[in-house]
Amino acid sequence: SALIQCQFDYSCSSWYPGIGKGLQDKLQVMQNKIIRFILNLDNRAHIGNRELAKTGFLKVPERVKQLKLGHVIKIKNKTSPYYLSANFQSLNENENRIVTRSKVSNFYKPRVCTNTFVYSAINDWNNLPSEIKEIKNENTFKDKLRKYLFSEAEKDDLNPYIYY
Repeated sequence: SALIQCQFDYSCSSWYPGIGKGLQDKLQVMQNKIIRFILNLDNRAHIGNRELAKTGFLKVPERVKQLKLGHVIKIKNKTSPYYLSANFQSLNENENRIVTRSKVSNFYKPRVCTNTFVYSAINDWNNLPSEIKEIKNENTFKDKLRKYLFSEAEKDDLNPYIYY
């Protein structure tokens, strides 16, 4: 599955927010087919959290979020290129007012271009729990983020999977 995951990740986090729901659904359908192939399941087998956990995959939207937030932690730790970090300003750098303690790690969210990597990455970052945003070590952050995204996916079973 490691060979498949890296190819699948090529459906990159930078353009994913800008594509339509139809193409996002097609990516989810493709992932479901990949999981059926890996687990040797019937073509019509339901792909739920149990099957995702067996392969170690997250659903497509969560995986894209994981990739984006991996970039954001590098931006926060100042280990990313300038062209990425130039658009990310923390709230306490941007505003002339006191920021509440729960929002110290948040970034200023631009008011335009909502289908861009910058906007969606900042939005996802600002919605993370504080205990995850405060982690400095990238590997620890990625591990905690993955566990958080899996737990959120389990809570979010109201959203139907695409079965094709």
